[in-house]
Amino acid sequence: MMIKVIDAHVHYHIYARKIPEHCKEFLENVEGTRMTLKNDNVEIEKILLVPSHPCHSEDCYDGFYIDYEERKRNPDLYMQWGEVNPLKCDVKRELERQYSLGIIGIKLHPVHHTFKPNAYREEEGGLKQLLYIYEFAEDHGLPILIHTGTSIGVGSRNKYADPIYADDIAKDFPKLRIILAHAGRPLWYNTAFHMARFTQNIFLEISSIPPKNILKVLPRIHEISDKVIYGSDFPAFKGQDLAEYAYQVYNVLKNEKIMRDNAKRILKIS
Repeated sequence: MMIKVIDAHVHYHIYARKIPEHCKEFLENVEGTRMTLKNDNVEIEKILLVPSHPCHSEDCYDGFYIDYEERKRNPDLYMQWGEVNPLKCDVKRELERQYSLGIIGIKLHPVHHTFKPNAYREEEGGLKQLLYIYEFAEDHGLPILIHTGTSIGVGSRNKYADPIYADDIAKDFPKLRIILAHAGRPLWYNTAFHMARFTQNIFLEISSIPPKNILKVLPRIHEISDKVIYGSDFPAFKGQDLAEYAYQVYNVLKNEKIMRDNAKRILKIS
Protein backbone atom coordinates (compact mmCIF):
# COMPACT_ATOMS: atom_id res chain seq x y z
CA MET A 1 0.00 0.00 0.00
CA MET A 2 1.31 3.45 -0.95
CA ILE A 3 1.31 5.80 2.06
CA LYS A 4 0.42 9.43 1.30
CA VAL A 5 2.37 11.96 3.37
CA ILE A 6 2.15 15.65 4.15
CA ASP A 7 5.51 16.96 5.33
CA ALA A 8 4.84 20.01 7.47
CA HIS A 9 8.45 21.08 8.00
CA VAL A 10 10.89 21.43 5.09
CA HIS A 11 13.57 24.10 4.64
CA TYR A 12 13.86 24.45 0.89
CA HIS A 13 16.15 27.48 1.02
CA ILE A 14 18.65 25.52 3.12
CA TYR A 15 18.51 22.62 0.65
CA ALA A 16 19.17 25.19 -2.10
CA ARG A 17 22.11 26.49 0.00
CA LYS A 18 20.68 30.02 0.02
CA ILE A 19 21.44 31.04 3.59
CA PRO A 20 23.52 33.83 5.23
CA GLU A 21 27.29 33.44 5.26
CA HIS A 22 27.49 33.09 9.03
CA CYS A 23 25.10 30.11 8.83
CA LYS A 24 26.97 28.20 6.17
CA GLU A 25 28.93 25.90 8.45
CA PHE A 26 25.56 24.18 8.94
CA LEU A 27 25.71 22.98 5.34
CA GLU A 28 28.43 20.50 6.28
CA ASN A 29 25.77 18.63 8.27
CA VAL A 30 23.45 18.15 5.29
CA GLU A 31 25.68 16.95 2.49
CA GLY A 32 24.16 14.36 0.17
CA THR A 33 20.54 15.09 1.04
CA ARG A 34 17.93 14.15 -1.57
CA MET A 35 14.50 15.65 -2.06
CA THR A 36 12.93 12.41 -3.29
CA LEU A 37 9.16 12.71 -3.41
CA LYS A 38 8.20 9.08 -4.00
CA ASN A 39 9.53 5.56 -3.56
CA ASP A 40 7.93 2.11 -3.45
CA ASN A 41 6.32 2.83 -0.07
CA VAL A 42 5.44 6.50 0.30
CA GLU A 43 4.50 9.52 -1.75
CA ILE A 44 5.02 13.05 -0.46
CA GLU A 45 1.72 14.69 -1.37
CA LYS A 46 2.33 18.19 0.03
CA ILE A 47 5.36 19.98 1.39
CA LEU A 48 5.04 22.94 3.78
CA LEU A 49 8.05 25.22 3.42
CA VAL A 50 9.57 26.69 6.59
CA PRO A 51 11.74 29.78 5.96
CA SER A 52 13.84 29.74 9.16
CA HIS A 53 17.61 30.13 8.83
CA PRO A 54 19.65 27.45 10.69
CA CYS A 55 21.34 29.98 13.01
CA HIS A 56 20.83 33.28 14.80
CA SER A 57 19.23 35.78 12.44
CA GLU A 58 18.46 39.47 12.51
CA ASP A 59 16.53 39.22 9.25
CA CYS A 60 12.90 40.23 9.27
CA TYR A 61 11.58 37.18 7.42
CA ASP A 62 14.58 34.84 6.95
CA GLY A 63 14.21 32.81 3.73
CA PHE A 64 10.53 33.47 3.10
CA TYR A 65 10.84 35.05 -0.34
CA ILE A 66 13.37 32.44 -1.51
CA ASP A 67 10.83 29.75 -0.61
CA TYR A 68 8.04 31.77 -2.19
CA GLU A 69 9.77 31.79 -5.56
CA GLU A 70 10.09 28.01 -5.40
CA ARG A 71 6.44 27.66 -4.35
CA LYS A 72 5.36 29.66 -7.39
CA ARG A 73 7.18 27.16 -9.62
CA ASN A 74 5.31 24.20 -8.14
CA PRO A 75 2.12 25.36 -6.38
CA ASP A 76 0.54 21.90 -6.44
CA LEU A 77 3.31 20.49 -4.26
CA TYR A 78 4.33 23.38 -2.02
CA MET A 79 2.53 25.34 0.65
CA GLN A 80 4.27 27.82 2.88
CA TRP A 81 4.60 29.02 6.44
CA GLY A 82 5.02 32.75 6.92
CA GLU A 83 7.71 34.00 9.25
CA VAL A 84 8.44 37.28 10.99
CA ASN A 85 11.00 38.35 13.55
CA PRO A 86 9.15 40.50 16.12
CA LEU A 87 12.39 42.29 17.08
CA LYS A 88 13.30 43.29 13.52
CA CYS A 89 10.09 43.51 11.44
CA ASP A 90 7.42 46.03 10.75
CA VAL A 91 5.15 43.17 11.76
CA LYS A 92 1.85 44.60 10.55
CA ARG A 93 3.15 45.42 7.08
CA GLU A 94 5.08 42.18 6.65
CA LEU A 95 2.29 39.89 7.85
CA GLU A 96 -0.22 41.54 5.58
CA ARG A 97 2.14 41.09 2.64
CA GLN A 98 2.82 37.43 3.42
CA TYR A 99 -0.86 36.76 4.02
CA SER A 100 -1.67 38.22 0.61
CA LEU A 101 0.78 35.70 -0.90
CA GLY A 102 -1.10 32.78 0.62
CA ILE A 103 0.56 31.44 3.78
CA ILE A 104 -0.71 28.37 5.64
CA GLY A 105 0.30 29.74 9.06
CA ILE A 106 3.06 31.67 10.85
CA LYS A 107 6.36 30.20 12.06
CA LEU A 108 8.14 31.75 15.04
CA HIS A 109 11.72 30.91 15.98
CA PRO A 110 12.41 32.28 19.47
CA VAL A 111 15.77 30.48 19.71
CA HIS A 112 17.25 32.08 16.59
CA HIS A 113 15.47 35.42 16.90
CA THR A 114 16.11 35.63 20.68
CA PHE A 115 12.76 36.33 22.31
CA LYS A 116 10.50 34.53 24.75
CA PRO A 117 7.32 33.26 23.09
CA ASN A 118 5.25 34.89 25.84
CA ALA A 119 7.19 38.18 25.81
CA TYR A 120 4.01 40.03 24.74
CA ARG A 121 2.77 39.85 28.35
CA GLU A 122 3.44 42.90 30.51
CA GLU A 123 5.29 40.92 33.19
CA GLU A 124 7.53 39.47 30.43
CA GLY A 125 8.40 42.80 28.82
CA GLY A 126 5.26 43.75 26.87
CA LEU A 127 6.60 43.15 23.36
CA LYS A 128 3.78 44.66 21.27
CA GLN A 129 5.07 43.37 17.94
CA LEU A 130 4.74 39.81 19.24
CA LEU A 131 1.26 40.51 20.59
CA TYR A 132 0.22 41.68 17.13
CA ILE A 133 1.47 38.42 15.56
CA TYR A 134 -0.77 36.33 17.79
CA GLU A 135 -3.72 38.67 17.29
CA PHE A 136 -3.22 38.58 13.52
CA ALA A 137 -3.00 34.79 13.49
CA GLU A 138 -6.12 34.38 15.60
CA ASP A 139 -8.11 36.93 13.59
CA HIS A 140 -7.14 35.32 10.27
CA GLY A 141 -7.56 31.71 11.36
CA LEU A 142 -3.84 30.92 10.97
CA PRO A 143 -2.00 28.42 13.17
CA ILE A 144 1.27 29.35 14.86
CA LEU A 145 4.23 26.98 14.57
CA ILE A 146 6.74 27.65 17.37
CA HIS A 147 10.23 26.20 17.42
CA THR A 148 10.72 24.35 20.71
CA GLY A 149 13.81 22.51 21.88
CA THR A 150 17.48 23.18 21.47
CA SER A 151 19.36 24.31 18.39
CA ILE A 152 23.06 23.95 17.62
CA GLY A 153 22.99 26.78 15.07
CA VAL A 154 25.45 29.65 15.39
CA GLY A 155 24.21 32.22 17.90
CA SER A 156 21.27 30.16 19.15
CA ARG A 157 19.86 31.07 22.56
CA ASN A 158 18.36 27.88 23.94
CA LYS A 159 16.97 29.54 27.04
CA TYR A 160 14.01 30.53 24.84
CA ALA A 161 13.35 26.93 23.73
CA ASP A 162 11.16 25.63 26.57
CA PRO A 163 7.63 24.81 25.31
CA ILE A 164 6.15 25.88 28.67
CA TYR A 165 6.03 29.46 27.35
CA ALA A 166 3.23 28.38 25.03
CA ASP A 167 1.02 27.80 28.06
CA ASP A 168 0.42 31.56 28.34
CA ILE A 169 -0.29 31.85 24.62
CA ALA A 170 -2.84 29.03 24.68
CA LYS A 171 -4.71 30.63 27.58
CA ASP A 172 -4.56 34.19 26.24
CA PHE A 173 -5.56 33.15 22.70
CA PRO A 174 -7.92 30.18 23.13
CA LYS A 175 -8.97 30.16 19.46
CA LEU A 176 -5.37 30.02 18.23
CA ARG A 177 -3.97 26.68 17.05
CA ILE A 178 -0.45 26.39 18.51
CA ILE A 179 1.92 23.75 17.16
CA LEU A 180 5.09 22.88 19.05
CA ALA A 181 7.71 22.14 16.40
CA HIS A 182 10.16 19.36 17.32
CA ALA A 183 8.05 18.46 20.39
CA GLY A 184 10.57 20.09 22.74
CA ARG A 185 13.62 18.10 21.59
CA PRO A 186 15.64 16.79 23.45
CA LEU A 187 15.17 18.28 26.92
CA TRP A 188 11.46 19.05 27.05
CA TYR A 189 9.62 16.09 25.47
CA ASN A 190 7.59 15.50 28.64
CA THR A 191 6.57 19.14 28.87
CA ALA A 192 5.48 19.27 25.22
CA PHE A 193 3.55 16.01 25.49
CA HIS A 194 1.77 17.11 28.65
CA MET A 195 0.77 20.43 27.10
CA ALA A 196 -0.59 18.81 23.94
CA ARG A 197 -2.46 16.21 25.97
CA PHE A 198 -4.17 18.61 28.35
CA THR A 199 -4.48 21.86 26.36
CA GLN A 200 -7.12 21.84 23.66
CA ASN A 201 -5.41 24.24 21.25
CA ILE A 202 -1.82 22.91 21.53
CA PHE A 203 -0.48 20.28 19.10
CA LEU A 204 2.83 18.50 18.55
CA GLU A 205 4.96 18.36 15.43
CA ILE A 206 7.66 15.68 15.47
CA SER A 207 10.24 16.87 12.95
CA SER A 208 13.95 16.17 13.61
CA ILE A 209 13.35 13.35 16.11
CA PRO A 210 15.24 10.30 14.77
CA PRO A 211 12.64 7.68 13.77
CA LYS A 212 14.22 4.98 15.94
CA ASN A 213 13.92 7.27 18.99
CA ILE A 214 10.33 8.52 18.61
CA LEU A 215 8.74 5.89 20.83
CA LYS A 216 11.60 6.15 23.32
CA VAL A 217 11.21 9.88 23.86
CA LEU A 218 7.43 10.01 23.31
CA PRO A 219 6.32 6.57 24.52
CA ARG A 220 2.66 7.64 24.89
CA ILE A 221 2.40 9.43 21.56
CA HIS A 222 -0.48 7.21 20.44
CA GLU A 223 -2.60 8.54 23.32
CA ILE A 224 -2.64 11.90 21.52
CA SER A 225 -2.36 10.64 17.95
CA ASP A 226 -5.12 13.05 16.83
CA LYS A 227 -2.90 15.97 17.88
CA VAL A 228 0.41 15.05 16.25
CA ILE A 229 1.69 16.26 12.86
CA TYR A 230 4.52 14.75 10.84
CA GLY A 231 7.46 16.80 9.62
CA SER A 232 10.98 15.95 8.51
CA ASP A 233 12.98 19.14 9.22
CA PHE A 234 14.67 18.38 5.88
CA PRO A 235 17.56 18.87 5.29
CA ALA A 236 18.56 17.89 8.82
CA PHE A 237 21.43 15.41 8.50
CA LYS A 238 23.86 13.98 5.97
CA GLY A 239 22.27 11.79 3.32
CA GLN A 240 18.68 12.40 4.42
CA ASP A 241 16.20 11.31 1.75
CA LEU A 242 12.79 12.96 2.02
CA ALA A 243 10.65 9.97 1.04
CA GLU A 244 12.76 7.35 2.80
CA TYR A 245 12.75 9.36 6.03
CA ALA A 246 8.95 9.56 5.91
CA TYR A 247 8.75 5.80 5.45
CA GLN A 248 11.05 5.21 8.43
CA VAL A 249 8.78 7.32 10.63
CA TYR A 250 5.67 5.56 9.33
CA ASN A 251 7.31 2.18 9.97
CA VAL A 252 7.68 3.14 13.63
CA LEU A 253 4.29 4.79 14.19
CA LYS A 254 2.06 2.87 11.73
CA ASN A 255 -0.30 5.83 11.87
CA GLU A 256 -1.63 7.52 8.74
CA LYS A 257 -3.35 10.23 10.76
CA ILE A 258 0.01 11.50 11.96
CA MET A 259 1.59 11.19 8.52
CA ARG A 260 -1.15 13.02 6.63
CA ASP A 261 -4.68 13.33 7.96
CA ASN A 262 -3.97 15.45 11.03
CA ALA A 263 -2.16 18.06 8.95
CA LYS A 264 -5.14 18.30 6.61
CA ARG A 265 -7.51 18.84 9.54
CA ILE A 266 -5.39 20.97 11.88
CA LEU A 267 -3.83 23.11 9.15
CA LYS A 268 -7.02 23.15 7.05
CA ILE A 269 -5.39 21.77 3.90
CA SER A 270 -7.94 20.90 1.24
